[in-house]
Amino acid sequence: MMRQPLPFPLPPEVTRVILGGESPIDLEGLRVQSDEEAREFALNYGFDLDILSQRAHVMRVYEDALKFITTVLLDGSDLKVPLSFYGLEDPHNLLLWASERMGTGGTRSEEARWSCVILRVMHTLFHVDYNVNLRFLPEIQRQVFEPYDRYLVQREDGSWLLKGAYEVPLVAVERKENKDRTSMLLKMLHKPENVAETIYDQIGIRLVAEDPLRVLEAIRFLLDHYVIMATSIKPSRSRNLMIDLPALEAWMEGLPPAFELAQMGPEARRQLSESLTLRAREAHPDNPHMSQDYSAVQFTARTLIRLPSPATGVLGLLQKRVQALGDPGLSGRLGIPELIQSQEEFTFFFAHEVQIMERTGFQSSQSGPASHAEYKQRQRSAARRRVLRGILREEAPC
Repeated sequence: MMRQPLPFPLPPEVTRVILGGESPIDLEGLRVQSDEEAREFALNYGFDLDILSQRAHVMRVYEDALKFITTVLLDGSDLKVPLSFYGLEDPHNLLLWASERMGTGGTRSEEARWSCVILRVMHTLFHVDYNVNLRFLPEIQRQVFEPYDRYLVQREDGSWLLKGAYEVPLVAVERKENKDRTSMLLKMLHKPENVAETIYDQIGIRLVAEDPLRVLEAIRFLLDHYVIMATSIKPSRSRNLMIDLPALEAWMEGLPPAFELAQMGPEARRQLSESLTLRAREAHPDNPHMSQDYSAVQFTARTLIRLPSPATGVLGLLQKRVQALGDPGLSGRLGIPELIQSQEEFTFFFAHEVQIMERTGFQSSQSGPASHAEYKQRQRSAARRRVLRGILREEAPC
């Protein structure tokens, strides 16, 4: 029989997660007190460990979690996962060990503390593995990038053009076609939400222009050619870390009729770009690991993705096999063509990140505090502190 707890005091799952808005991976432990409760917990989490295929998947995720902890989080430290965890046979034991209460002196056993660590990573991995969008990623990528590809032209010297009703020269174009599993884990492990659906840059594109004026021209081009639309922008994800908006608006108010940037000489463009450059940049609350030296216009756009129903492919294969039987009318008599036509598309909005930078900002992103390598190191340090609570000497027990 499961225990009958008193209504109060309320457990931290209520006060810290449901009412307080914290992430479940920041809890100090679980409250699973018996084998029966462990099975009930796993079942309602989503896994019946009596089903061999589900148990095998949980064990694969367990092994992947151990590998991530040892090769990424513990890299460069003298910490090691205890050998006893490499012989785990029953995943339910992790839940029981992670539920051990504090002993005298405010300590917990090695099994309890390391179980907390492993379960935090496993929980995050499950959200990566069961993100339905990732199963269709190649076709999603094709549909996301197709509007950009329609107007992007690479020149012989390696630079690019946005070429349509007019042209905007670009220094470089980079695509992010997918985050690898380790990158997704690191990003999720330092995000409060801790779920794959909140990673908006699984797919992204970066356009690099010569100066801030060209950046504004590139944005205008994308809007004029409906590559991006204001209606597709996710407002909370827009970050302007380059353009001084009050200065831009003041400059535009004083422009003469029919003004064109082509009328400006190099020195006038340089002075204007300098006057429009944002001087003070504050750390963004959603991404505290971003360097204050990072300069870009960054936003998230949503594309309506259309995928065929999964049944369409199966019915098409069935139709080919029926036709191979040598009876031309059999497929029609079985109604297979009508069934194929009746399948509804699988449609959903998919978010992708757009970064537009100027040359000097792009160059600084390749090295120094604003570089991607430094950014990933800050992410890893944050994930290590969060996941290894109770293991790192400077942290309170898990």
